[in-house]
Amino acid sequence: MGLRALAVVVGGAGVAIAACWTMLSPTEVAQEQVENGTLQQVAAAPSDDLHCDGGLAAEVGAAQSCVLTRDGEEFAVALKVTDVDGDRVQWNSTVAGVPQAGRRVAIGELERRTHEVLERSRRVDSVSCAGALAGTVGARQSCVMNAGGHRHDVTVTVTTVDSARVQWGVTVGN
Repeated sequence: MGLRALAVVVGGAGVAIAACWTMLSPTEVAQEQVENGTLQQVAAAPSDDLHCDGGLAAEVGAAQSCVLTRDGEEFAVALKVTDVDGDRVQWNSTVAGVPQAGRRVAIGELERRTHEVLERSRRVDSVSCAGALAGTVGARQSCVMNAGGHRHDVTVTVTTVDSARVQWGVTVGN
């Protein structure tokens, strides 16, 4: 009798262990974990933000779309699960090179490059622009240049757009 009771207890422990293993193998990676892990993968700046519409299924090949906000621009991010090993889920993150609003030059890059162009002909203290520059031939953006204590209006106008870059001309007003 004592032996039979022991066998039932061991059998019961085996069932309990199997049930725990099932609970530890996730069916989905929580949204917060996906967002934090993806931000690390894409070497995000502290000011970057990522939003996904939910968790990521814990099965190889599962996919999820998210939106990365960087410098006021939104970029699509594609996630795809590459490996699942117990409670460990790995995925690749691919950030689209063109913002969702269309090809644009971010305000920081616009100001920096415009400053470089203006600096070729005069001493420039600073350049600030009203916003990003749309990557469409003919698109314009207003900027302000401060040079030697004087403020000058600057207009940048897109001249060419190709698959690798957006180029623009700079006109300085009074």
